[in-house]
Amino acid sequence: MNLMSAAILASDRVLTVSPNYAVEVQSPEGGQGLHEILTEKGRQLRMAGILNGIADEWDPRTDPHIPRNYGLSDFLEGKMHCKSDLQRSLGLHEDPGAALFGFCGRLCFQKGVHLITQVIPWLLTYENSGVLGRVQVILMGKGDDMYASQLSNAENTNRGRVCGYVGFDPKVEHRMMAGCDFLLMPSQYEPCGLPQMYAQAYGTVPVVHETGGLKDSVLGLWDEERDRRTATGFLFSGFEENNFKERLYQ
Repeated sequence: MNLMSAAILASDRVLTVSPNYAVEVQSPEGGQGLHEILTEKGRQLRMAGILNGIADEWDPRTDPHIPRNYGLSDFLEGKMHCKSDLQRSLGLHEDPGAALFGFCGRLCFQKGVHLITQVIPWLLTYENSGVLGRVQVILMGKGDDMYASQLSNAENTNRGRVCGYVGFDPKVEHRMMAGCDFLLMPSQYEPCGLPQMYAQAYGTVPVVHETGGLKDSVLGLWDEERDRRTATGFLFSGFEENNFKERLYQ
C-alpha cells in the first residue's frame, strides 16, 4: 500500500510549495508514479501550489551575522564591505571588482553541483566569458564524498579564487548572501527553494535552472530591453553545462 497515494486520494485539497511544482508533479517525470491521481486532483480544481516565503531573520538591515547592515540607501557601501570581509575570511583575494559567485546546498547531483564544478575552469580562464577571468567562487555544503573532493580540488588548484567549504555553517550562509554578487542554483528539480529568495533580499542576483519554485520566484532577464526593469535574476532551461554557461555568459 502506498500511504502517500492513499492520503492524496482521501484529501479534499492537495497543496505543493510552489505553483509551478504543482504543474510538474502532474507529469510522469515529476509525479514519480503518482501523476495520474495528481492530474485527476488538478482536473477537479482541487490542487494548487502556494510559494513558500522566508523568515524575517533574512534581512540585511537587521541581520546580526553580517559585518555591516545595509538597506536601499547605503546598498553599495554595505554590499562592498560585506564582500571584502567575506573574501578575506575565506581566503580569497580581496578584489572588489571580481565577480563573486556563491553556492550553498547539499553536495549532490540534484543540486547541480557537477554543473558548477564543470564550469569553474571556464569561468576562471576563458577571457571571452564576459568577465575577463576576474571571477571568484565560494561553494559551501556537505553530502556526497565525490563532490566534496571536487570542491577541495577546485580550491587547491585555484588558491585565492575558489573556496571549497566542505560542511555547513548558517552564519557563513548569511555572510555569503550579503557578500556574494551572484548565487548559483542549477538544481535538476526544486519544489520551492529558499536560497534564491534569501539572495534577492540581500541584493545578490540568483542564477537558477528554470524548474519548480525557482521558476516562480525568479523573473528572468530573457530579453535585456524587455525585461531589464522587471528581472530579478537569470534562468536557464535544460539541465546541461552549455545551457548553464550561456546564462553565465549573459
